[in-house]
Amino acid sequence: MTHLTPVVSPLSEVDQLAKPITLACDRTFPIVAELSGLFGDRGMRRGSTIGVTGDAALSLAVALSIGVSRSGGWMAAVGLPSFGSLAASELGAELSRWAFIDRPGDQAGNVIHALAANVDLVLIGPDIKLRADHGHRIVARMRERGTSAVAIDNSYLFNSRVDVNLRITQTMWTGIGSGHGRLTSRKVEVEATGRGANSSPRRQLLWLPDEKGQLGAIDQGDEQKKSSRLPRTENKKMFAELTEPALRAS
Repeated sequence: MTHLTPVVSPLSEVDQLAKPITLACDRTFPIVAELSGLFGDRGMRRGSTIGVTGDAALSLAVALSIGVSRSGGWMAAVGLPSFGSLAASELGAELSRWAFIDRPGDQAGNVIHALAANVDLVLIGPDIKLRADHGHRIVARMRERGTSAVAIDNSYLFNSRVDVNLRITQTMWTGIGSGHGRLTSRKVEVEATGRGANSSPRRQLLWLPDEKGQLGAIDQGDEQKKSSRLPRTENKKMFAELTEPALRAS
């Protein structure tokens, strides 16, 4: 798969990426309809922290950004040097509204703190570490400015529980038959838990991506009917755990 080369922005240019945000009247960011079942208040609350874990964590994190960018928001990716731009674009991400800081090194805390005042949504990679005082200071600034953060396979990044935890519990790629073929789509099951309005567990089946490389919702009622008609051995295979190549550069 061919991948576009993301734009890498040094810390000195972060403040020029977008104008400082004035808190909007809306208390949530819009999300695409396919993901609405994962949030109790039908959107991502501004200033919230979200943890995404599992084999397709990066894909799901990018999917969370689609509604934000379509509404005119700005995104940043920190510590994701293998981010696959083409796959993300096919999924629905508007990369013209993204900034990429691939390897912030020991400046990660300062970078994220600066971004919290200038963008709407920050995706943070699994290798980023923050000191306890940095984590608390960043969360406080995000709450003040209405910026949300998505920690990918890094749920305790801020040294406290995230507001919403999205865990990919099962995955299944389709397209390979009898040991040969091409991976065309991936079915995932996402479990959402959290605090406040998101305290009740929720589950959603998704195509991530579908055969066109896009995000798609799966009707859970139809899936239950199909599953009930399969032999038990097939049910066990339905959600085989696989690795996630889709959004990582090859």
